[in-house]
Amino acid sequence: MPEKSSPLWWLFAAISVAVYLAAMFPGTVNRRQRIWVSCGPVAGFLALTAFSATYDSSLNEMLPVYCGIMLGLALGVVGHGKALRAFMTWRAENPGKPDDEGPGIPWMLQIAFTLPICLGGAIWYMNNH
Repeated sequence: MPEKSSPLWWLFAAISVAVYLAAMFPGTVNRRQRIWVSCGPVAGFLALTAFSATYDSSLNEMLPVYCGIMLGLALGVVGHGKALRAFMTWRAENPGKPDDEGPGIPWMLQIAFTLPICLGGAIWYMNNH
């Protein structure tokens, strides 16, 4: 792995966003949901930029965390395409109802497992390299 200050992390960040979008887009059923899913990487990057500026750390050195979050979310929905699509269809048809009234969301358990592992790996990497 490159050093955490390597410019290669920008490439890894772009790849992780592409993986995130490739995993999430098949589950969306309308344009509004695709826009909402597309805002995830942008919001994450803005949060990372704000954190970097607030704590006076290099944005480039924080990119492993960004990659870990994007990959953790993407891996969280892998294998649950039909369930994700069923939930998103229900969500589009019932915009005001709480999520717990809709069909089950089995990928949440997988996200709860993959996100901490990917994020923990990124934090470990940042502390040791």
